[in-house]
Amino acid sequence: MYSEEGEGMSRRFSGVLACAIAGLTVLAVAGTAPAVPPTSRYVVVLKEHQSAVGLAAVKTAGGKVVAVNKIGIATVDSSQPSFAPKLRASGAVLGVANDAAFRVGTGAKLGWSTLRTLTRAAVNNPTTEAATCASLFSVPVTTGPDPLAPCQWDMRAIKANPGSYDVTKGAGARLGDIDTGIDLTSHEFNLDLATSCSFIYATTPTSNPAEQVPVGDCSNKSAIQDLAGHGTHTAGIMAARINGHGTSGVAPDATIVALKAGTEQGYFFTDSVVNSLVYAGDHQLDVANMSFFADPWLFNCGNDADQKAIVQAISRAAKYAQQQGVVLVAAAGNDGIDMNHPTVDEISPDYPPGAAVTRPVGNNCVVMPTEISGVVVVTATGAQNLLSWYSTYGNITDVAAPGGSRFQTPTFDPTRGRVLAPYSSTASDLAVEDALGRLALPDADLRPHAGTRARAVLVDCERPRPRGRARTARPRPLERRLLRVAERHVDGVAPRGGRRRAHPGAASEDVGRSGGGGDPQLRHIAGMPCRARPGRRVLRRAGAGL
Repeated sequence: MYSEEGEGMSRRFSGVLACAIAGLTVLAVAGTAPAVPPTSRYVVVLKEHQSAVGLAAVKTAGGKVVAVNKIGIATVDSSQPSFAPKLRASGAVLGVANDAAFRVGTGAKLGWSTLRTLTRAAVNNPTTEAATCASLFSVPVTTGPDPLAPCQWDMRAIKANPGSYDVTKGAGARLGDIDTGIDLTSHEFNLDLATSCSFIYATTPTSNPAEQVPVGDCSNKSAIQDLAGHGTHTAGIMAARINGHGTSGVAPDATIVALKAGTEQGYFFTDSVVNSLVYAGDHQLDVANMSFFADPWLFNCGNDADQKAIVQAISRAAKYAQQQGVVLVAAAGNDGIDMNHPTVDEISPDYPPGAAVTRPVGNNCVVMPTEISGVVVVTATGAQNLLSWYSTYGNITDVAAPGGSRFQTPTFDPTRGRVLAPYSSTASDLAVEDALGRLALPDADLRPHAGTRARAVLVDCERPRPRGRARTARPRPLERRLLRVAERHVDGVAPRGGRRRAHPGAASEDVGRSGGGGDPQLRHIAGMPCRARPGRRVLRRAGAGL
């Protein structure tokens, strides 16, 4: 499957929605069926200890409650245009926000995919790729522990082998990856499938029906399958196993719990983010990685009722997860800006396509979930240990770690210098990557088990986007947060409370917006998926783009 970004994606979206609207119009004219009233989905933040009053107000305002979670955030549908202002005016709730700033007739499908056939063979096999990397980075081709280790400059930068691998490989750690899912056909992961869950719903814009589940239902494990590629990639940077194939992760013995909050098209809307954070808390995961910003707003400003409610909802969910012992780690961003000096937001709202407006932002505007109190914020470096050209920086960031930049290779190489890691076998963009010559490994080479595939994709995804952003410098008690990480475990040893804990064990940068991780003991994968950048079970090199 393949989904285009930019103008191509906008045109295809317009076509799908136009067809849906045209279909409704024809039915109405023909008199065979009435027009379906438009429906919107809302996130309602209830007041503490006043849930009953708030839910009654929701009904009075014309809303239908779909679900209410344990922290008092309700998912609500309504076809009344006046629903949100009426509910706010009631004073019975803390906040209400349109989940994705969208309105769509019932039955109209916003997910799209176009089946493509790969048109050209990959150029390099693992032996060739390893030899090329060994020459580029001046390391032995036999550098281990896995065959493509010569390409993993990032693992050498954090002194993983030898180094952190000698202390711990992450056994016992449970790493939640709030992302676009994971490739269920891959044998690269110690995956806790029973706990993994999708939080993509039929009303989630840009979602594919295959990834949709009823709210609160985790029984459909096939819905976790990664149709975007990004989740598999971030999970691989964190915890790809040492198995004699491809690459290895920062914590190769750790267990991945895939929490699917991103759609096939790479969007992360509020209800999916909120529910995944609550779920991470319920299961007391050691770490939850968040390499995204919550759509549709890059910056959520306190003087806007919708944006204020989004901040309230995600903040409350994050606080709950933290109270359950989950260390939250977030990418700083790939906007190449100083977060201490707010200027302008030119890409929001990023859904529906074409809705973005240029607006000034100030210190009352925040990026979610990056700017939540207590979240470990990570920025990216390249192979020369310098700040990556695209990486967001400023006092908000806590740690920096390898994220990638093609401009920091020993000698300039436009296809290397990024971070190589697994990719999904059901990615929508493999045809385009193949056509651009970014597939480095043919199907037959990285095939640890019959029927599985692996490729290396040299992904150019970070594109400089003139997004202004900044905020006041705030001293952050990093020591307290990292202490919790440091005591997480010496391999196999349970700390206080008897539960085995571990460091975040994730590496740095990836497609779209990205950040980094820390030292060998604290690493965070970074990278928000580029829009319409779904993937296939492959090894992919992602990072600084153009």
